[in-house]
Amino acid sequence: MEEYKNSSLYLIKLIIKWKVQFIIISIVAVVLSILFSSELFIQPRYKSNAIVYPANILPFSEESKTEQLLQVLQSTHIKDSVIKKFDLATHYGIDLSAKSAQYYLTGQYQAFVSISKTEFESVKIEVTDTDPQMACDMVNEIIAQLNNKISSIHKEKSKEVAELLKKQMNLKLSQLDSLNKDMQELRIKYQILDYNIQTEEVTKAYLKGLGSGASGKGFKDIDVLMRNLEEKGGEYYKAKVAYDGAILAYNRTREEYDNSIKELNKKFTYTYIISSPSVSDKKSYPVRWLIVTLSLVSANLFLFLYLIIINNKNKLK
Repeated sequence: MEEYKNSSLYLIKLIIKWKVQFIIISIVAVVLSILFSSELFIQPRYKSNAIVYPANILPFSEESKTEQLLQVLQSTHIKDSVIKKFDLATHYGIDLSAKSAQYYLTGQYQAFVSISKTEFESVKIEVTDTDPQMACDMVNEIIAQLNNKISSIHKEKSKEVAELLKKQMNLKLSQLDSLNKDMQELRIKYQILDYNIQTEEVTKAYLKGLGSGASGKGFKDIDVLMRNLEEKGGEYYKAKVAYDGAILAYNRTREEYDNSIKELNKKFTYTYIISSPSVSDKKSYPVRWLIVTLSLVSANLFLFLYLIIINNKNKLK
């Protein structure tokens, strides 16, 4: 304990003895750190950000909607679209004719554009730039490109579904046409119009004619129709059942097709913007107070260590 007190007392005495030097180096450190952190040496940067939730996104896999949103936001399509619109190669001072231009351009983009998932299942889009208006515009453009990309994905899927349903409708129409031709032939050749009703009525008339001993032309017509029903009635009945089933299937497919066309023509937004981007009036980099504080502490610590070393050398001598 006594040794600790002695050490503390020694350090205090050392600071008091060299207080003028500590004051001078503190002033110099503050002045230099303020100077070198000014716009003369470091170009200030400004941040703009937005927080969005996914909306109207159809599930394509086991990933959550937020994860799907992240996948699209981090896609090459959106990155390239933003780079092209804002001419970021020129803005970042990158010569596109250079060998590794695309590598450095992508690196700069990733350094100043941050896209991350929050703890509340939303997505934060943040852009840092020397131009506060450009930072805000880039966030808005990323959101716009996100909506466009998801819209194109959904339209592509809806188009595939619509084309598949249209093929099914055409197959059903072809089937209906074939069945209708078969039934039309049976109607014309064998006078079979409605199997169930005709079977009941013809059977009654036939039995009645037999009971009364009828043998004229009318009874012969009934007899012919009776034979037609016996020979072709089953064929007609099967064709009619198949036709009715095909009509129901066609109507269901047509309804699905109409819905898919409606979805194809709808215009959706795929994000709920919880926090909209704004033009910042306060720079985010450099943080001058932090630079000044670190410079002040570092300079004094360096002087302090230097004095301890010098003082110990003198004692040893």
